[in-house]
Amino acid sequence: MVVAPTYIILQDASMRTVVQIAEDLGVIKEKWKQPPRLILTNGSEIIFRSGDDPEKLRGPNLSGVWLDEASLVGEETYNVCIACLREAGQAGWLSATFTPKGTSHWTYEVFARNRPNTALFRSSTKENPFLPGEFIHALQTQYSDKQAAQEISGEFVDQEGCEWPAAHFTGHIWFDEWPDNRQIALKSIGLDPSKGNDSKHGDFCAIVKLARTIEGIIYVEADLQRIDSESIVSNICNEQQQFNADVVVVETNQFQHLLATQIIATSRKKGISMPVMSVYNKVSKDVRIRRLGPNLSNKIFRFKANHEGTRLLVNQLREFPMAKYDDGPDALEMALRGMISIHNGRVQTQGKGATPTRGIRS
Repeated sequence: MVVAPTYIILQDASMRTVVQIAEDLGVIKEKWKQPPRLILTNGSEIIFRSGDDPEKLRGPNLSGVWLDEASLVGEETYNVCIACLREAGQAGWLSATFTPKGTSHWTYEVFARNRPNTALFRSSTKENPFLPGEFIHALQTQYSDKQAAQEISGEFVDQEGCEWPAAHFTGHIWFDEWPDNRQIALKSIGLDPSKGNDSKHGDFCAIVKLARTIEGIIYVEADLQRIDSESIVSNICNEQQQFNADVVVVETNQFQHLLATQIIATSRKKGISMPVMSVYNKVSKDVRIRRLGPNLSNKIFRFKANHEGTRLLVNQLREFPMAKYDDGPDALEMALRGMISIHNGRVQTQGKGATPTRGIRS
């Protein structure tokens, strides 16, 4: 199967390349059967699909996949494709061609971190023998140094304008197992429902769990999904029932205060302890998220490894404020703010325990 980000790219580039090679080799038996596919002289079949809707890629049993312009499709497309590599009961291969999109992109995590059964081949545009020398020179005069490193040399370059350096997101940030409960001093959950007037189309609902150890290290796990209000209430109740946080911070801007009320009512019906702290955010989101900087630079945070929602959160942090979405960092900041509030309350009461503040403004 040949997969490209859109049908336009598929038809204008990927399909033409495959057909040209097949014609040069004289191996085409039949072409452009519907849906688009080639039948080769040895009976093999090549099918062509767009990767813009990963769900439509499910089903076929494949011997191999070529992901063209892989950095322009989402990781879900890759995940669906590798699950189809099972023809005749044998594991197939996947090849991806792409221009790098920085160290926060999924292609870097998958192909550039020396994972088992993967290999990365970096090829500079300069090495293409079919391009005239003046073409390379023209590109170099138009690109910045970082652009040239990415577009011409095929290097993974961090996006310009991001708030924090790549050094904040190296291997030290990941953890596999949560610390023992005896080591945990505080737990909090932050919920950004992304249902207010300032929300963008496609925003995630973000639920972020924090556990702070006695040593001051904060462990983080995130759930980022595009879901309706009823599912949000159900998910936050389930998370709290399992996690038992000391405080659950919920943004109540615009009509989202109704969601907080619904969460409290539902948790009572289910017999779940739900220490809700309502937050009305008046300070801009970018300013709030920048408060996370000291914890990142001081290596306080640890993020759950091999966890899709947490990976999305880390990617949003890496690309902030250039990322399209920032719901994960916003919920992380709220969870941290709630944790600090509870900690300060305990200090003020000299360790006797304190009831969470029911509402705060920021």
